Amino acid sequence: MPSASTVLGSFARATRASVRLSSLALVSLALACGDSTTPPPGTRDGAVDTTDRDGDGLCNETEGARMTNPDVVDTDGDGWSDLWEILAATDPLDATRPDRAFVATLRENAGADLVVPVEVEVSAAGEDYSGAFEAEAIQDPLGQTAASYFLDAIATFAAPNDNVAFVDTDGEAFRAVVGRTLLGFELRFDFAGERADCARAYPFRYTVKRSDGILVASRRILLVVLPEGGSVGVTPWCVPASCR
Repeated sequence: MPSASTVLGSFARATRASVRLSSLALVSLALACGDSTTPPPGTRDGAVDTTDRDGDGLCNETEGARMTNPDVVDTDGDGWSDLWEILAATDPLDATRPDRAFVATLRENAGADLVVPVEVEVSAAGEDYSGAFEAEAIQDPLGQTAASYFLDAIATFAAPNDNVAFVDTDGEAFRAVVGRTLLGFELRFDFAGERADCARAYPFRYTVKRSDGILVASRRILLVVLPEGGSVGVTPWCVPASCR
């Protein structure tokens, strides 16, 4: 199997605005977050919620089992709520996770478009290489995954270009690759659903395989969806109707 390493470009430089509208279906929100009728964290119906003292969506018993602080929404202080770190399978006790190099942000304004670049280096001897997007299952209060926002992916470039016989752009593939070559892909996402006015995160993987089926690279990325003008650590995270 040829050696492979991945260089992921800056997500900040890859984000661009678009006026396109998408036909993604609207979703029905069953969340207690982001509006003036939402009670303060740690309360339900105006009374102290003894099952979820910090109001982050994790029951006190769950927080005890996970060793998170039941009185603090964000135990490790990294801007991510304990609930969403657990939903996204990161570590709510480690402020270095999730790795910010593998987080992409999509804004919750109609027609917003996000491009995520992925670059994979291979050492090839005439094989083909192709990429594929896969959304991870997540117990999202909205019932969504990264696939809810995914549009498509394309093959964009090879460097050196002469090392590739053909770039199959729409097929996410590079044909007859030789030598040490950097392969570039782009994944596109957009927002066209109903606004939740709170933050949420959806993990996905982008894999690259050789034509003989050998897995060359698999990179896990978190798609964070934020209200327009929102930011991680400032915007409240979405909370389910009852704690988990």
